[in-house]
Amino acid sequence: MHIADGVLTLESTITVSAISLVCLYVSIKSIKDEKITLAAAMSAMFFIATFIHVPLGVTQIHLVLIGVIGILIGWMSFISIFIALVLQALLLGYGGVVSLGVNLFVMGMPAIIVYYLYNMEITNKLNEKVKFFLVGFLGTFFATLFLAIILLFSKPEYEYASYTIFIVDSGAMVIEGIISMFLLQFIKKTYPKILKAK
Repeated sequence: MHIADGVLTLESTITVSAISLVCLYVSIKSIKDEKITLAAAMSAMFFIATFIHVPLGVTQIHLVLIGVIGILIGWMSFISIFIALVLQALLLGYGGVVSLGVNLFVMGMPAIIVYYLYNMEITNKLNEKVKFFLVGFLGTFFATLFLAIILLFSKPEYEYASYTIFIVDSGAMVIEGIISMFLLQFIKKTYPKILKAK
C-alpha cells in the first residue's frame, strides 16, 4: 500500500500532496482535546497493523485498519495516520519522505469516506456484523482504488500494475473486513462509548 519515492512523476506527487496538505490542515483544525489520547492510540494501531503480513500467492498483504480508525476519530484520522507514516518512512523505510503526501492521501482519505458512510442513516439499518465488516472492507477498497488511480494517471506503463493491484488486494479487503468486524465487536463489548461518540 505504501508508494516508495521515485515511483510517481513529480507532477502527480505534487498534486496529490497538495490535496493531502489541505486535508491535514482540516484534520488539525478538527482536533478535540478529549480525543487526543484515542488519536494517539489509533496512530500506534496503524503503525503496528502494517507489521502483520499475510502471505497471498506470490506476494504478501498487510493490515491497515483505516476504516476502524476513520469511524473512531473522523477527520482526526488524517493527522493520526500522518504521524504513523512519518515514523514508518524515517524508521523503517516504508514508503518514502517525498511520497509521504501521496501515501497520506491513499490511506487517510478512505478513513474519512468510511467515517461518513458509517454515520449515514441507511448504514444504521444494516446488520451489525455486516456494517462492521464493511468498515474494514471499504477502507481497504478505497485505499486500493486511490492507489490504482494515482498509478494509472502517473505513468502509462503502470496501467497493468494498477489493474493487478486490485486483484491482489481483493484478498486484503476481505481479511480487513473480517478482522475489523471482530475488532469492533470487541470494542462494542468492552468500551461502547467510543463507538457512539462523534
